[in-house]
Amino acid sequence: MNIPVLKTKNLSKSFKGRKAVDGLDFEVREREVFGFLGPNGAGKSTTIRLMLSLIKPEIGDVEIFGKSVSKFKNDALHGVGAMIEEPAFYRNLSAKRNLQLLTALEHVSRRRINEVLDLVGLADRGDDKLKTYSHGMKQRLGIAQALLSEPKLLILDEPTTGLDPRGMKEVREMIVSFAREGITIFLSSHLLHEIEQVCTSMAIINQGKMVITGKVDDLLGEQDLFTTEIRARPLEKAKTILNELEFVRNLTVAGDTLKVAVSTRNLSAVNEALVGNGIRVSALIPRTSLEDYFLSLTSEEEDVED
Repeated sequence: MNIPVLKTKNLSKSFKGRKAVDGLDFEVREREVFGFLGPNGAGKSTTIRLMLSLIKPEIGDVEIFGKSVSKFKNDALHGVGAMIEEPAFYRNLSAKRNLQLLTALEHVSRRRINEVLDLVGLADRGDDKLKTYSHGMKQRLGIAQALLSEPKLLILDEPTTGLDPRGMKEVREMIVSFAREGITIFLSSHLLHEIEQVCTSMAIINQGKMVITGKVDDLLGEQDLFTTEIRARPLEKAKTILNELEFVRNLTVAGDTLKVAVSTRNLSAVNEALVGNGIRVSALIPRTSLEDYFLSLTSEEEDVED
């Protein structure tokens, strides 16, 4: 029987009468890179705290490797590594010493500390004090800490927050490499391109509720209309022409840019209609598919506290 690595069942949590997590049901299968996507304040961090038994649900439960987190906290969380929010370390101690202190009760060998530092690209900086580390290096050290127990499930909450583009790319590449080694990854993020580039499955939540879940490719395959940005002159004439095209929807203006919903198969017809009427088109840019899909599901909702 193929038991899900992670499963939530009607998971719910309120703060001061407001639902932060509202009846969530989803499953993460073995060896998946599962993206947990939602706007800031959608309830992602609260869900992760519930998964790790840092807070208790009002109703519902989480099962990890088939065991209830509510009933068997330590046993259920055995084999789970996690990095939530920004990792906290002692600035005046080295990376190795920080990891030793964090794992003093887990009997982790010094060899494992060296191994995880190598996995996250910090092998040559392990003896340096944390006060000399950049933000990106601290994030990588947080991931190293999560890997110390050789987890089968790795839970990462916004691991690329505050990183520059190079740092973000390095973390994404690490996540892919961990998945290749057989680790199941649960990746919480509000960054659309991050989910699209590394995840095999995903769930989108908003206002604490499940919007949709499934395989990334399957979900995106259901979407036909994509938002396209058009820069054209003269703007008002271009707007008039676009309004007359029956296959163009949801026309809006943002500064000097026109935004429309149009099928990819009709993009060339849009360009031909504009150019054929003397419009100078300087840019016609379809959004990434996941971005448009995400916005189509969440843009009309209001955020709540995370």
